[in-house]
Amino acid sequence: MSLKHTALLLAFVTTTLLHAQKTLTNQEIWASPTFGAEGVGGLASMKDGLHYTVLGRQKDGTAAIFKCAYATGDTVATLLTAKDLVLPGADKSLEMDGYSFSADEKQLLIETESEAIYRYSYTARHYVYELATKKLRALSDTTGSAQRLATFSPDGQKAAFVRDNDLYIVELDGMKETRVTQDGKWNEVINGATDWVYEEEFTLVRGYEWSPNSTRLLYLRSDESRVKEFNLTYYRGQLYPEDYRFKYPKAGEENSQVSLYVFDLRNGTTTQVPLGDDLAEPYIPRLGWTTNDDVLWFMRMNRLQNEKVIYTVNVPLLRPAQLGLKAKPIFRDTSRTYVEVTDDLFFLPDGSGFVLTSERNGWNHVYWCSMDGRVQRPVTAGNYDVIGVKGVDARNKRVLFSAALKDPKHQEVWSLGLNGKNLVQLSPAGGVNNAEFSEGFRYFINTRSTLDSPPVVTLHDGNGKLIRTLKDNAKLKARLPEFGIRPYEFFQCEVSPGVTLNGWMLKPVNFDSRAKYPVWMTQYSGPNSNEVLDQWEGRNGLWFQLLAQKGYVVVCVDPRGTGHRGRDWRHVTYGQLGRYETEDMIGAAKWLQGQPWVDGERIGIWGWSYGGYMSSLCITKGADVFKAAIAVAPVSNWRFYDTIYTERYMGLPKDNASGYDDNSPINHVEKLKGKYLIVHGLADDNVHYQNAAEMVNSLVRRNKPFEQFMYPDRNHGIYGGATRLHLFEMMTKFIEENL
Repeated sequence: MSLKHTALLLAFVTTTLLHAQKTLTNQEIWASPTFGAEGVGGLASMKDGLHYTVLGRQKDGTAAIFKCAYATGDTVATLLTAKDLVLPGADKSLEMDGYSFSADEKQLLIETESEAIYRYSYTARHYVYELATKKLRALSDTTGSAQRLATFSPDGQKAAFVRDNDLYIVELDGMKETRVTQDGKWNEVINGATDWVYEEEFTLVRGYEWSPNSTRLLYLRSDESRVKEFNLTYYRGQLYPEDYRFKYPKAGEENSQVSLYVFDLRNGTTTQVPLGDDLAEPYIPRLGWTTNDDVLWFMRMNRLQNEKVIYTVNVPLLRPAQLGLKAKPIFRDTSRTYVEVTDDLFFLPDGSGFVLTSERNGWNHVYWCSMDGRVQRPVTAGNYDVIGVKGVDARNKRVLFSAALKDPKHQEVWSLGLNGKNLVQLSPAGGVNNAEFSEGFRYFINTRSTLDSPPVVTLHDGNGKLIRTLKDNAKLKARLPEFGIRPYEFFQCEVSPGVTLNGWMLKPVNFDSRAKYPVWMTQYSGPNSNEVLDQWEGRNGLWFQLLAQKGYVVVCVDPRGTGHRGRDWRHVTYGQLGRYETEDMIGAAKWLQGQPWVDGERIGIWGWSYGGYMSSLCITKGADVFKAAIAVAPVSNWRFYDTIYTERYMGLPKDNASGYDDNSPINHVEKLKGKYLIVHGLADDNVHYQNAAEMVNSLVRRNKPFEQFMYPDRNHGIYGGATRLHLFEMMTKFIEENL
């Protein structure tokens, strides 16, 4: 065949393939199962470390709990089916929303009728199911209020839960119920659970813990009576809208007053726990028990969150009005800026010490500490950040952790001896890996993805050896070429002397370096966050692909303040959120203007939440660079946001007025030149619609044109039904019309 004929054939094949490709649509992305990725969810390791359970479906579609073997993945038993959840006299089974085992794995706690409260919290009806007898009983009176946070005691003989802000204990033999606290009241006092701001910013939801031998309950009491209320309005198709009022402490305002108590089940006494040296307005973001049934621990922080102290308290058999308990500090971290709250504290089973993470040396690393706190030595070391500790394998004297050890864009899973030796990479290299270990660390299930490849779920032994692939998402991966999915490109750009940002970009189909393309920038930019990761972007990523098919270059960069690049990179934004991040976004846009294939007059930006705050700053402070911006659920002034998050990074408003005001978008609207769309949910309990309202007021005062769209009854996530489809259709249209 001649070269001429070969060229003609290739041209014909290419044209045929292009015509055969399907075009991405928002309908396909947001309202169809076309791009759904499979995973392994709802998995719980069993005590033997050889088996796990999963909530799944039988062939007839009914729910069931299956017992599976790690080594083979085979289902070895069906522990419970829907027919086991029929109460006496009922004609249908309970709907199973979740479950948990007792420590001896002889009983199950079944959740049903779940109703969300905030981001993590919810109420539910709970039932106790005995596997041997198949007996099903309500945990508490079903005619009363639903329960929260129900758990078995370690010995499996009791359970605890929160109802109407009070803490209860149930003796399962006879179902005798004891009310531990008496003063719980909505919007006033919470026992055993947490208030809105603790849940959102400390991710602390359950405010109580059983002692190892089930003899005591340690619980948090929050007096929020002096915290100011915020009001949300729900419409929900009702003739008269419904008002919902809840406690929300804004920056500089009063917080809940917190205290700790121990309830001793052996004699029914309640004793207050001392919180260490005098400290006004302490936070207690973590609490629990050491491996000793007589020794509890808690984490205490000051309001500015630049000091974190771990205390232990010895609590022998408690008697009424007992005095003399002392809080002993065993670890202290301080900073000129702030100290992060993490879930990396693990007490060693032999009582010799504990491990936790600290960024005191400039990078986040694992430390081993003696129980008295006198010896503290690093286990990990180097110019990289440990992202999280998965656990401590005491039998093999090693710590399991995830880290961006080789590259800030990647995340792998590692093991390292507690002596700092024998570093082993357990997960596959590259991409972003997340591991879930079995009891005893004999196995782990790893989920790995890249920007160009959907998640692959694999089973490994405790040393990292691949045993088998559980989910490969092969169908989804094969479907991507049908829709002309483009590969991502990583890049770096220097935006100012000594400041180089990591980024990725997605170029249009049939990209021609001689042409000029508009750019759509996406970012989040919040403290210690990362968007530039080699990780599957899901449906958001497919929306970026849709924009690329429409002729846009899509670009993402992580500015200063984001994660995986050490403490100094993260903390540079302290006291002036938005300043350096905006400078970096403007710098990145100017770098893009310098590329020969970019139309420098057509650069837009968008973001959600903190990202919406940033896009609002960019379209105002960067008005000469950005032509269009979308802000979804943005903060418009940090004075409107909550105490814990805002003060961690900004200090108190009374001490840092300029920091709060200098980078608030509402104070820069006079600079606006481009097209601006602001979107918000009216029922957003997190970033209140007040932020959008004040931004609108500022724009109106300056007679600045803009567009806005509000979603009634939608929270910070703006989802439900066809909501996401509507939102992304609207944003796509805005981009096409204005960029």
